[in-house]
Amino acid sequence: MGSEDDDKLRAQQDFEDDNDHDVDEWIEDDTSTVVCLFCAATSTSIDDTLKHLNEAHHFDLVNEGKTLGLDFYEGIRLVNYIRKQVKENASFKLSSVSENTAEWIKDDAYLIPVIENDPLLYAIDFDDDDDDEQSISAGVQKASLETDDKKKIEALERQLAELKSAFSDYKELVRKTFLEDSAVSAPLPKRDAEGKESWEMDYYFGSYAETEIHETMLKDVVRTESYRDCFYLNKDFFKDKIVLDVGCGTGILSMFAAKAGAKHVYAVDNSTIILRAKEIVKQNGLADKITFIRGEVENISLPVDKVDCIVSEWMGYFLLFEGMFDSVITARDRWLADDGIMAPSHANILLAGLEDAEWINDKYNFWNDLHEGNFLEDGQVDFANPKSIITEPVVLKELVLDTVTPPELDFVTPFTLKFTKQSRVHGLCGWFDIRFEFPGPNSTPIYFSTSAAAIPTHWKQTTFVLAEPVDVNAGDVLEGTFDCKKSKENARELDVLITYVHPITKEKKSQKFTVR
Repeated sequence: MGSEDDDKLRAQQDFEDDNDHDVDEWIEDDTSTVVCLFCAATSTSIDDTLKHLNEAHHFDLVNEGKTLGLDFYEGIRLVNYIRKQVKENASFKLSSVSENTAEWIKDDAYLIPVIENDPLLYAIDFDDDDDDEQSISAGVQKASLETDDKKKIEALERQLAELKSAFSDYKELVRKTFLEDSAVSAPLPKRDAEGKESWEMDYYFGSYAETEIHETMLKDVVRTESYRDCFYLNKDFFKDKIVLDVGCGTGILSMFAAKAGAKHVYAVDNSTIILRAKEIVKQNGLADKITFIRGEVENISLPVDKVDCIVSEWMGYFLLFEGMFDSVITARDRWLADDGIMAPSHANILLAGLEDAEWINDKYNFWNDLHEGNFLEDGQVDFANPKSIITEPVVLKELVLDTVTPPELDFVTPFTLKFTKQSRVHGLCGWFDIRFEFPGPNSTPIYFSTSAAAIPTHWKQTTFVLAEPVDVNAGDVLEGTFDCKKSKENARELDVLITYVHPITKEKKSQKFTVR
């Protein structure tokens, strides 16, 4: 098999590994946990969950689906819509399911499962004309009552075949809708005899030419859904607007903008992934709405003088790693109209105390075994245990993206962390929060956090491990300053200097880190 074919297959491998489990085994697994749509109640039976929904919440899921005339895919959208609303909307009411079908019934975003391997997505048969069969599991029970063994086997095999087909169709639809970058046949970069790409680019842009990094970002549900909601829930703003997508990657944000009613989208990227993005947009019938421009925003020209909105997914680890936001600022200053909007519009960097001896020991031993790197000099990008956060967070930096300047991205901020119980501080854990805000009375603000307490994202958290743990008592405070600047050796990395006063000994200490 040729190298190009290998690359194409590699781009799909993670998706296949996550989703290509044998359907026979999946159906036979009676121990799958079914979570209630409205509360934390669980069961190992679809029928028990449906009964619980009826009795505890007065909601007949099967009847609701049949009343609305849902097909297989619309049923999946219904389940994911309810789960998402329950999780994110405190004012959600059951009546809105049937009253606001336009919000979800054809929205392919609700094909992404809110709960991984959610049995409710596949086991409810809304499209069955037989009212006695409320679910596949109910159908299995009905078949088991047949006296003729042959009829039972035939019924089970038929249901299994239907489910296999539906599951396969669903998986392919998700792949084509959300992972197009690994499915299209755009040409891959040619390589010379030494295995190098035929065009030269620096490491940063070269890394974004690889499909895997974009698949990772697309699979980040928090990231993708937040940007999607920014467009789809603010269509009044985007209608007939000119949008600039900086660092467009596979073009997913450009397509969101076009589908939300934008008059035209200009998508800019300096990576070869833009070749794939063109194919993706063409396959989605949006080629007349989106124009791709390859190059750096500092050096390109646009066919328009001003744009109404600049959208970009520029955030790196600890928000500012990679240094891409400087380019977004350049684009803003060159093209954004006076009343234009940045999406996202606000970003905050936060810090909190962390106590996690087990995690520290695992990390320290790992680096010692490798005999490379320095555990105490690098900001550790990893998932922090929510229970390890032992203080309220403090905001280190607030960025208003339509006014912030490049010099302001380097900052020195004093901080005070307050402790409510006796603890041992092993490190300081940092993360960022993002907001999308739009003008107008009908606008819907969008917010997401990359904190340890939130839904995990590919940004994780960044922990700065102290050389010596600090023992504190209830009522103690840890005071210090946080100095963060672009690295002089590599502007895409961050140099961090943390200085603090020991709350008991009053000894002043400082420690340097690099986020890379």
